[in-house]
Parts: sequence; C-alpha cells; structure tokens
Amino acid sequence: MFNGQNYGRLCGIISKFTTNRIKCRFFNIQSDKSQLIKKVSSNRKQWEQLRKESRDDTSDFDNISFEKTIAHSGFGKSQNSKSKHGFKYLGLLQTVTNSTSDEKLFSLLADISKFIDEFTPYELIDIGYFLTRINRPGCSQVVEPILHRFFSMPERFSCLNGVYFHRLLRTMFIFQDVTYRVWVYEIAQLVSAKHAHLLMRDVQLVIDDLSLFYDAAAQGALNQLEDSVLSRVQELELYRLPLLIHALGRCGYNSINVAKAVHRVYTSYKGHKDYYSSHLIGLLLKGYASFHFNPGTEFLDDVWSNVKDNLKNVEFKYLSWIGESFLKLRYFPNISVILDELISKHSILSHLEFTDFISDCWSIQTHILSLEFKNYIVPGSVWQNSSYSDEGFSEMNPNSLSQENNSKETVDKLYGYYKRLITLINSEMPGKIYESTPPYRSTQFELMTRLLDIYPNPRDFRIILPLRKYDTIYPVLSLPKSLDTTTKGDISYLFTQMDHFHSSNFFGPNSNHEQTQPEYNTIKSVDPPINNVSGSSSGLKELNPILKQYIHSVFFRTPALAPRGLRLLIQGLARIHFEQREESEIDKDLIPNMKVKYHKRPLSRSIVREVYRKLACFNNDDLIVSLFGMIVLNMFEFQLSKQLLSELIRIWVHQKNQNSLLDEQLQMISLFFLTLERNNPSVYSSLDVESIKKLC
Repeated sequence: MFNGQNYGRLCGIISKFTTNRIKCRFFNIQSDKSQLIKKVSSNRKQWEQLRKESRDDTSDFDNISFEKTIAHSGFGKSQNSKSKHGFKYLGLLQTVTNSTSDEKLFSLLADISKFIDEFTPYELIDIGYFLTRINRPGCSQVVEPILHRFFSMPERFSCLNGVYFHRLLRTMFIFQDVTYRVWVYEIAQLVSAKHAHLLMRDVQLVIDDLSLFYDAAAQGALNQLEDSVLSRVQELELYRLPLLIHALGRCGYNSINVAKAVHRVYTSYKGHKDYYSSHLIGLLLKGYASFHFNPGTEFLDDVWSNVKDNLKNVEFKYLSWIGESFLKLRYFPNISVILDELISKHSILSHLEFTDFISDCWSIQTHILSLEFKNYIVPGSVWQNSSYSDEGFSEMNPNSLSQENNSKETVDKLYGYYKRLITLINSEMPGKIYESTPPYRSTQFELMTRLLDIYPNPRDFRIILPLRKYDTIYPVLSLPKSLDTTTKGDISYLFTQMDHFHSSNFFGPNSNHEQTQPEYNTIKSVDPPINNVSGSSSGLKELNPILKQYIHSVFFRTPALAPRGLRLLIQGLARIHFEQREESEIDKDLIPNMKVKYHKRPLSRSIVREVYRKLACFNNDDLIVSLFGMIVLNMFEFQLSKQLLSELIRIWVHQKNQNSLLDEQLQMISLFFLTLERNNPSVYSSLDVESIKKLC
C-alpha cells in the first residue's frame, strides 16, 4: 500500500545518496584516476575515437556501475541546473575582495580545482567569468583546466545563450595566455551562424568581445552580423550605441551603412538625460572617425554647445577623444578650447593622451597639405568631404576644403597648435614609451613616421588602395602623366618619395609661413615640383632619436604584436627606408649589437617569422598592406618567406573558392604577385605559379 511518509523518506535517501560526493564518488564520476584535462577533439571522427578510449579506460568497473554513471551525467540531468558544488563555489567567489588574503584565495582555488570535472557547462563558464573579476595570481592556473574541461564536453554548446557567449569570450580574452585560438574561432563561427535568437544587447556584447582579439578569423563573424545590426540596431539602449560603433571601428570593420544606422538611432534619443554625456560622445565620434563617417556640422555644433559648459569636469581621456575626433572630422571652430585645456595639463597626462597628440598633429598636417595642394588632389583621397544620402537621412557635404571654412587665421592657429604639440611630443614622449604595451608602441611609432617634422623625407603609397581597413596617410596628388613613367609591377608604381611636399609653406625644409603675404585671407595654394614624381630617396640622414628609441622598444617584443601591430610596424619601417638603414652606418646603434653580431638583418627576420606565425590571424586588408611593405623592405630574400608565401597562396585559393575575397582584394592580390614576379623572380618561380594564375 502506498505510504506518502515512506515515499518522502525514500526520495530523501536517494537524493542524499546521489549528491554525497565523498561516500558516493563512484556514481558521480567514472574514476578517481580519470584525467582532469582531457584531449579536445577537432572533428566528429576524433570525438568518437576519444569517446571510445574514455569508455575503454573504465573496463575495471562493473557494467552496473558504468550504466549508473552514464545515467547520472547524461541527458536526464538538466544542463542549466546548478550542482551542489557549483552553487557553493560561485557564492564563495563573489565574496572575494581586494582585502581577501592570498592564503585564503589559494585555498579556495585549490578546492575549486578538485571539483572541475563535476561542474556543468554553465558552472564552468560562470566560475571562469568570476575569476576574471578577481584576476589575481593563481586564477589563470585554475581557468586553464576549466577551459579545457568545457571544450572537451560534447554538450558544451547547449548552454550558450547571449550572456554565456559574452562570459566565455570575456574569460578567454582576459586569460589569453591559457586560451587556444581555435576555441575563439569555434565560438565566433557559432555566433555568426546562430544569433537571431539573441537579444540585441547580447549581440553588442559579443561584438565588443570579438573586436578585442584583433584576429581576422574571429572578427570574420562580424560580417555575418551586419544584417542583424542594420535591422535591429533600434533595439539597443542609448549607451550601447557608442560601444557598438567603437568596437566595430576598432577592429577595422567599417561598413558605412552601419555608421549611418547607428547615427540615425542615436539622434532619435535626443532629449535623453545622457545624450550629451562626454564618455558617450567621445566613443561615438571616435567610432565615426574609424568608419570614415562625417555626421555633419549641424550635429557637431549641437554636441559642442552642450559639452563646452562642463569641459573642466570631463575626464582627460574623453576630452582627448573628442578633440582627436574633431580634428579627424575637420571640425575646427572650437578645437582651441579643448587643446588649450589638454596642453595646460600635459604634465599629468598619460601615454594614451600623448598618442592622441601625435594623431592630432597628423590630422592638422594632412589638412593643411590638402589645402595647399588642393588643385592636385585625387578625388576620393579626402574622405571628410564625402556626402551621404539615404531615405530619411538628409544629405550632408561638409566640404572641409572650402575657403569659408579655412581662413588664414584658422589655418595659422592650427599650425600653432601643431608646433606646440610637436614640442611636447619630442620632450616628453621618450619617457613614456615603456609605459605602453608593445602593440601601442607599434601604433605610436607608425604615427610618428607620418609627421614631416619627425621624418622629413617619407616614402609612402602613391596610389589609393581600395581597402576599407586602410587610411590614406598623405594627400594623393595627380601629377602630369607625361612625367609618370611607372608601370604596374614596378616598386615605383606602389611607392613614391613624398618630396613634393618640400614646397609646402608650412612643412617644407625652408618653410616660413609667417612671411606669407598678409593680404591673403585664405591659405595660398602651392604647385608641387615636377622633377621628382617617383624618384628614390636622395641621401638619407640620421634618424630622429625618438624613432630609434621606438625601434629598440619593439625589437625584442615582436612576438607580442598582433597582425594589426605588425602591419603598422612594417608601414612605419617602409616609410623611413629601413632596408637601407638596417645594414648601413647611417644610424649607429639602430639595432642592439648583441643580435647584429650573430644575425644578418635580425629585426627583418623576426618580422617575417611573426607574419608567418600569425598568418591565419590576419585580415586580408592588413595582410595585403603588410606584403606590399615587405616587398619594398626586401624581406622576401629570407628562406622562411618562401614558406610564408606558399601557405599564403593556399589560404587565398581556399578563400576564393569560398567566395570570401572581395573584388578589390583580388585586384590588390594580383598587383602583389605581379610586383613580386618583376622584383623577386627567383622567389616567384619557386611558388605554385598555377595556383597564382587562378587567383589573378
């Protein structure tokens, strides 16, 4: 006869029996001897083999015990439920503070390690995420087996909703030293294929996480998210819109349609209490500049009128972002107020604000050169003049080169700030170099080489590269075709000396703009010299000491550079004619002597090695620009470069078969191999020429 009291007692006994780990460990896990870190399968066949091996290892148990183990951990157990140990340790982790002693923290981490093989996928992600919040010594040693355990579980993706996608990606970013890239790719591919069910705020968080990796294979998923962003961006709250566009711009993804959609939604929030918050405006404008999107003077005037009154209370980094963005967008009416505030506090600014100072100098230099050589500028090389029209989106044409926007007084004021900033950079930046991480040093070095006051005779691209992730550094000029004898395949077709800027009244070697005729209300146009269209460098001079210091600062740290950092380093080296300096006596101590004694061209070798190691992580735009720079730097004479090119051909052939290469990229790939064939015939002939022809 059914007895409710006895039934309740029986349920209690069963529950206690199956959750008591010490007495009933036999039923909770298969063996005390089982490996904590298991092999990770990369395909279905490997997974089946590993599964079979794991079952063979339990042959010393009787069949009944094995079946009980499978029943306990199989489909009958809800994956979103928290185990006894999961609840306990998640609670304890959230009580850890900065005042928690190391001994107590290590004891907690040791206890967590004992139960890693019993946590559910949910608990593994949660524990890893809360360890990122602590991020103290010992945490990464626990996160490593947690990640291995998670990615060895066949049911690992059953728990990946939007929040857990974000937590897992953030854990892998914070603890990159114990993260395999293939794990990031796996998550990125899953998100790109299945994201329609995610809340838009979760999509924004995932985009932010993926953009932090600076890895093309991970960021490739962002292309698949564009349609969702365009159709659902209005679901985002006000404060998430700047984060979205800044994250996309940071990783070089800059589809103009996304910028227009974000701007349309952001302006619809006008009247919100945080609409003019300095941190949101700074991020938003920084993202617009990365997207080459100019929101128009009406929007910028409105922003300034509501930000200026609180300028003294704005954090320096946000104020610096706003100032840098105003200059990039060619919005000058009130830039002096921001620059005066920052310059007056230069002694307490960090290397981050000084990096923005370098960018400010480049923006001013580029704008003044564009004004001086306006009659020769190739259409499309000044993106700030682009106009945008769309349904419900008024057409805007900022016309940054118009006379009414560039009076002589305005230009002279800009040049005055340029000189003040250059003085600060030369005097204080050397002491801040080693405050930066290697990727930041690479960024600062490349920005430095753009400035004609730092390096007066740069070499740069003479054509506009049709790549959306590349900024045109100097105004591209259209000079008489009768003087241009270059043909496709020549180095001189790609690169040219920027000697025509020597005739500038502001940046030329004999410039003295104060003596220009005072009756001019606008800047006087300049005719470039016509006797040196694509000549080579004439008589290199010793490098500016600050550039030498940057080269030393990255020499031993090239392994720490991501693909974008490598591209920037290569661009900067190409600009300063590094291939001529590396083995010459022009610059003493350019390379540490300890390496020069044993290796020929050690820095170039290390760059080729790192490009080869990280080939799969490059996006195609960064890769193409890097390869063009490597040609002019003579880096393909090393033995390793042949392996690099062979692997590169296989990657590009696969991408072409998958229709993932853009027409503009194929055009540049064809130009690269044509240039390689003409300038390095021995290297070209050793490659798979038939595959190259299929590409081109």
